[in-house]
Amino acid sequence: MQSALPFLDSLPAIRVILAFILVFFLPGFAWTLVFFSGRQINIIERLALSLGLSIAVVTLTILFLHKLIGLSITGSNALLAIIVVTIIPVVIYYLKKLTAKKEDNTT
Repeated sequence: MQSALPFLDSLPAIRVILAFILVFFLPGFAWTLVFFSGRQINIIERLALSLGLSIAVVTLTILFLHKLIGLSITGSNALLAIIVVTIIPVVIYYLKKLTAKKEDNTT
């Protein structure tokens, strides 16, 4: 099977680092932006929450897609699911930010 990024096949250390960030950090960090956008939390709390939320969200998403929808678990399916689970909170965060900015301008 042809890789989408063939240069990563020759650099396994970079591949592992990118996979770790994608699976264990980015989805949780994106969700912490949504859940804790109005509250101030320090960086240690945000990192810990990001790790926990990422593990939970990625695992539950993959299990949901496999058990309820019947989608087979492959690397590309998992990657697409993780990307979608990461993009959704980013869109929500920016929409909240945009509506808050509009409300500030009207008052």
